[in-house]
Amino acid sequence: MNTVKYNAKIVDCTIRDGGHLNKWKFDPLCVKASYFASIKSGVDYFEIGYRMPDTAQGFGMFAYCRDQDLIDLIGPAEQGNILVMIDAGKSDDTLFTECIPEKTIVTGVRVAAYPYELPKAFNIIENLHKKGYKVFLNLMASSNLEEHQLTLLRDWKNKHIIETVSFADSFGSFILTDITFQINRLKSLGFDSIGLHSHNNLQMAFANTLQAIQDGARYVDASIYGMGRGSGNLPLEVLIGFLEKQKHGKYNPVPLLDVIEHYYVELFRQYNWGYQIKSLLGGLSDIHPYYVDEIYNRKNYTLEEIWNALHIIKEKCPISYSSDNLQTVLDDRFYKPLDAESVKKSFEKISDQLTVIPASDAFTADKFDLTNAWPKRKILIIGNGDSIVKYQKEISDFIKNENCITIGLNYLQNTYTPNYHIFVNKKRFQKYVNSVSLESELILPSFFGKESVRLLWNKPVHYVDIKTIEDEN
Repeated sequence: MNTVKYNAKIVDCTIRDGGHLNKWKFDPLCVKASYFASIKSGVDYFEIGYRMPDTAQGFGMFAYCRDQDLIDLIGPAEQGNILVMIDAGKSDDTLFTECIPEKTIVTGVRVAAYPYELPKAFNIIENLHKKGYKVFLNLMASSNLEEHQLTLLRDWKNKHIIETVSFADSFGSFILTDITFQINRLKSLGFDSIGLHSHNNLQMAFANTLQAIQDGARYVDASIYGMGRGSGNLPLEVLIGFLEKQKHGKYNPVPLLDVIEHYYVELFRQYNWGYQIKSLLGGLSDIHPYYVDEIYNRKNYTLEEIWNALHIIKEKCPISYSSDNLQTVLDDRFYKPLDAESVKKSFEKISDQLTVIPASDAFTADKFDLTNAWPKRKILIIGNGDSIVKYQKEISDFIKNENCITIGLNYLQNTYTPNYHIFVNKKRFQKYVNSVSLESELILPSFFGKESVRLLWNKPVHYVDIKTIEDEN
């Protein structure tokens, strides 16, 4: 087997990136053991956490990485390989003392910045460099860099002071050609040392990292057991093990395997990172994972509806997560009953459950007039709930005595066979349509589309349009 040429340095970002799962509330003994295991395995830098300001509340000690706490935990760092990260949008260089052994064991700072934060990041990096730190620039959401931001990177006169510029596959959307493109673009902007921070949404982190190395990357990130948000990161022990198999003598995965057995297997049971559908959706859509988490966790939408909404979120929401912007996007699709005034207060309470995310084959339906179909007949609507079982006899007698046309809503617990059955939430339709009697006629919103309905219901359907807020404007 041919030996892969390998000149990149490895950054273990487990505690910093994995801390997003547990708010950086790691057992200090776990962090200490992870540090020594990484160094023994051949890792070049150990990123021990964030340096957040004290105003950021509710996190563990490795969100703040105060100098004295780190000295007490690890002692003097003889090899000078401990890094912390700061977010340019939330922290600054005033959190750091002068970089001398008597005051700190942190020897390097990685400054993470979204494209719109570049000027602030440059300033922080320059100030930290003056204090004696090795400095790194980490570009978050690098796939979203715009032309004027590329110009800022190209024209930055002090780019020579950084150890490397790392581009982050922040949303786990990159494939091999994206890696090559990103590296070549940064080279064209005048950067000699380039790094990669990969995420594993598409299960491409290992392949992308090897591609980056082949393309000349000088730094790559990985985390123990792949610990990280969502689908996690490149497992450090996989990379180290691969390099050991390639006969690179300094690498040894055994210390990492030992610390995994002692600490990370249990952490995995608690936080369950790794491959999952919602992380795949974020990677395929190239959007912040919190957007996918929020809409996914509402549990009101089918995967098709979520998929159809993601391109709108990508278009209208900022790169960094904004719950307000997400809600605004979803508000644009609210619908409400025709007698809006009479149900306004109720609507306000349940509006997040009434969000319409149209299918790709949504359409405008022909008018369906139920009242004219049954002139002079009373219409009884039967909603789901315990009372329809408790009073089943009384309700059935009323229907018979009054000669009612009946409309069922959602799940009727197999107690009635209404003339018509309505669903307005697609997820409930998919969940409960099998309980609908074939003697009932189905009424569905046209925004469901027809293709997915045919898969679950093989009889004719009455489609109706739902009145939306924008229809009133």
